[in-house]
Amino acid sequence: MNSDPFESLAPRAEGYRTCAECGADCAPEPFDAGEGTGLRIAFSCPAHGVHTVVDPFEETR
Repeated sequence: MNSDPFESLAPRAEGYRTCAECGADCAPEPFDAGEGTGLRIAFSCPAHGVHTVVDPFEETR
């Protein structure tokens, strides 16, 4: 079983997962962008915080 529940929703290129500061591969986590804007997927480095936010439904909005 895949341990990454958001993997199928993220873009195929994987640079969005990599922290620019330290090069760590960061796991996805839910990100609430605020009322009316929907849920996004954030990639957060344990040492440097959130570095990328992806909207997997951007094409349908």
